[in-house]
Amino acid sequence: MGRTRGFDEGEMLAVIRDQFWSRGYEGTSTYDLMAATGLGKGSIYKAYGNKHELYLHTFDDYCKTLVAEARQALAPEAGGTPLERIGHYLMDITGQMSRQSPPDGCYLTKATVDQAAADGAVAKIARDAYENIAGAFESAVREAQSAGEVAADRDARGFGYLLLSVLRGVDCLSRTGVTTDILTATAQAALTSLRA
Repeated sequence: MGRTRGFDEGEMLAVIRDQFWSRGYEGTSTYDLMAATGLGKGSIYKAYGNKHELYLHTFDDYCKTLVAEARQALAPEAGGTPLERIGHYLMDITGQMSRQSPPDGCYLTKATVDQAAADGAVAKIARDAYENIAGAFESAVREAQSAGEVAADRDARGFGYLLLSVLRGVDCLSRTGVTTDILTATAQAALTSLRA
């Protein structure tokens, strides 16, 4: 029978994720992970694998959570009309990003900028997350079209990616100090273009 680990795996992975999130992949050393978790190098790697595997694991887990939250917020079970759900989700995420102090940004955006061009595995996880979030938006837009809230001739897939792009842009802009009112107006403009 294996020895029971003397730590909570979920908590440790969250600590490791936050190290990568704040410092980036290259900026996070094994010693940083050891200091943050209180574990020795052997314990970390035995439990979770090497640094690259740890990065992929925490990033993939984060992305899956992000996708699940988007699908839940945009699904009919969330209540309201399709267009109301789109607006609520878009404005909620915009508000969260604009209120961060200091602005940490989204791990998905940061990892994309930090590693996707050089790491095919990171790029695939990020691309899948983007496609799934855009797909959740697209489904909600199609529902809005069926409900008569959005014109039937609008490109639902295109709007799915437009709304995704607005959120990614808001994330980047919020980290430069762009004010909450401008970020909110940007998200509102996207909603207006959908209704137009």
